[in-house]
Amino acid sequence: MAPADPPDNSTRPSAADSLFWAAFCLAGVLIVLKAGYLGVHGAFRGTGILGDLRSLAAISHADLLFVTAFWICGRTLLAVSGDRPWIGRWIVIIWTACAAAVCLYAVASVIAFGALGGFLTYALVHQVGNVRMLSSSVTAYLTTPVLLTLGGVPLAYIVLVLATRVRAGGRNRGWLPSAVSCAVIALWIAVGHHAYATDWITHYDWRIADNAPWVLAVSWWQAANTERPVHLTDAFPAGDLTDFEPIGQRKPRVAAPAVPRGRPLRPATARGAAARPLNVVLLVLESVAERWTSFGGIYDTTPNLVKEAAHGLVVDHFYAHVGRSSNSLVALLLSVYPKLNFRDFTEEYPRVERTSLATLFHERGYRTAFMTPSDMGWAGWGAFLPARGFDEVRDQHALACSAPISSWGVEDRCLADGLIDFIQRDPARPFFVMGWTQQTHHPYEPSPDTPAIDLVGDREPSPDAYDLNRYLNVLRETDRQLARVFDELRQNGLADNTIVAVVGDHGQAFGYPHDSYLQGRTVYEEDVQVPLLIWYPRRFASMQRAPMIGSQIDLAPTIAELAGIPPAPDWQGRSLFDSERAPRAYFYVAQDEFKLAVREGGWKYILDLRRGTDELYDLDHDPKEQHNVAADQQARCARLRQRLAAWAEANRRQYDRP
Repeated sequence: MAPADPPDNSTRPSAADSLFWAAFCLAGVLIVLKAGYLGVHGAFRGTGILGDLRSLAAISHADLLFVTAFWICGRTLLAVSGDRPWIGRWIVIIWTACAAAVCLYAVASVIAFGALGGFLTYALVHQVGNVRMLSSSVTAYLTTPVLLTLGGVPLAYIVLVLATRVRAGGRNRGWLPSAVSCAVIALWIAVGHHAYATDWITHYDWRIADNAPWVLAVSWWQAANTERPVHLTDAFPAGDLTDFEPIGQRKPRVAAPAVPRGRPLRPATARGAAARPLNVVLLVLESVAERWTSFGGIYDTTPNLVKEAAHGLVVDHFYAHVGRSSNSLVALLLSVYPKLNFRDFTEEYPRVERTSLATLFHERGYRTAFMTPSDMGWAGWGAFLPARGFDEVRDQHALACSAPISSWGVEDRCLADGLIDFIQRDPARPFFVMGWTQQTHHPYEPSPDTPAIDLVGDREPSPDAYDLNRYLNVLRETDRQLARVFDELRQNGLADNTIVAVVGDHGQAFGYPHDSYLQGRTVYEEDVQVPLLIWYPRRFASMQRAPMIGSQIDLAPTIAELAGIPPAPDWQGRSLFDSERAPRAYFYVAQDEFKLAVREGGWKYILDLRRGTDELYDLDHDPKEQHNVAADQQARCARLRQRLAAWAEANRRQYDRP
């Protein structure tokens, strides 16, 4: 019998050839995904085929660099495997499976980019927090086309790779197709890098040009090192640090700074002596910027709050420090600047020893409570709040007047019920109660059986009109529920002896006047300017508008002054009625990079620490921040940059020993 012929391996391409074409297919899939992003977001703007290809190359060249590095890793393993074909085949199989996983992650990242403002990083993982509570917000994006894309793209990649093997026809490809493919990829990378550096880096969503897996890996690697505090090299006058000194360390100024566009506001003299200590109700509106309220001028969302403002003070320029609810809670309750990082203060410092506004009232015999129709499991609130001077802390489980309407909690109606019950419970004792709404949080879930009305209309461009109208309707419903609390105070004869402060925790963006969505992605007005109404009928016989600049750390000292209580020495804010309070507010963005900003008078200065660029806006004449005048106001920019450097230094010193 003749000996058997050796196995014929000519019927399949070599492992090296298979790996190359698997990498080439991966590059094609990633480019198509970025092209899909450009198409959906309108970035193909009629600049011609060459202009469109240039934009596509700009945002996909990093993907091709990633694929090249990934292919080199596989090729190196093949070289190490030597003349063992079965090892080579397994290397190709495993590499292809990993590439399919990269396709899945790339699809998810491009879809999530619109919500997060960037690809997933270590910082954003921390900001995501409680995944269970996020489920409603995530589900809102998981439409049928999205789910089909998530499953279809990795499958299509596998099919494409198999097709290249069939197309090979049992032979290894020659060197020419591979050489041409390599030349095309190299040219694409070169053109893309140039287009990115000269044009796309100034685009509002320049981070879409990153490669999602690489961004995630690098951010985790950087996080393994010690955390680096925000630092600016600019020298600044020592006096700039006084903006951040606790009240107990401050010395009176020789001359009070002028308050722009109006005289320093002082609380009016009471019309009668108080029979007992004042009651205080602090209401925080979740994700509510001033521009979306009726105080903003164009949307009829808070008619009841406007009606109540007839006996109150409306602060025109009041600011959140960052688009993070947890850090806003700390600024409002502890009068402290949040740490300039991407973490939630309540989770990082759950037992920090600082004086709470609730503690001041509790020590004076007040009944105290914190209530929210949301879940206290978010960002460590359940551990942070009970130690802040509250007799009781109630969340959606204790306020369950209905079934949850989303993963974020129950209706704001349940909060109003809880507040009314608390007010009625022990009328002989004064009280301090803090209520935090939740329905205006994404996905803006309306109350059952509440008809929606068109609140958007044609008042201004609305790129996200559907979500905006849902949001405005929910805000109007929250306003209706809060009206019940004001009515309860009047019906119990408490109106003249109660202060109600209504404030937003941070803003919310819907694509206009800047191409940004949700929260915490910018320091433009729609993200950081929040409403503030101080309702106090005994002191305000008519509505007063205060054209002053204040921020969340100033609210606790303001409430304490109105209530006749000395402020805590460790508070960093100043009462809005203090004539020596500086007319400035500071705020920041912390995602995978930092932006710091300050408003002083009518000017707002923004510094992007990652790119080293700055913006300056004259808000008196450009309230929508459309005209960056930094190039024409370099001296002013330099001075405001010094103030930001002072803030960064003060924050570093403060949190060396928090």
